[in-house]
Amino acid sequence: MREQVVVVEADVALGAVLTEVLRHNGYGVRFVRTLIREVKHMESVSAVILDIDTTSAERELAWLSLLEPSCDSPPIVLLGVQVPEDMAQHLRSHSIPPQSKNFVWVQKPFRNEELLAAVRQAQEGCVSGQATRI
Repeated sequence: MREQVVVVEADVALGAVLTEVLRHNGYGVRFVRTLIREVKHMESVSAVILDIDTTSAERELAWLSLLEPSCDSPPIVLLGVQVPEDMAQHLRSHSIPPQSKNFVWVQKPFRNEELLAAVRQAQEGCVSGQATRI
């Protein structure tokens, strides 16, 4: 069974490109514009890719915070020009327990190899129980 990745991207064109890159590299992909309907199906997801430049990242992360605090919750790859300090502080402090999530940040613009490496890093960090700090 292929590993499933959820791509949360408001920009349809960019979402299609991300989906194609991931599928071409063996991942199953669900491309969504918001997580509102996806949270209850997260047990089968191995990673979430969230573009913080085009989505309401705090709202999407709030949906993920509804998950049970365990490594069964998917690791998160944040895409963006930069992670705003207030969001980084929010993630570090209370939004989502750091022991239950793995966060990896990929700075835009990025190469496909960087995205794929970040997904692998996020997944491996969750398996080993270590979180990657943003």
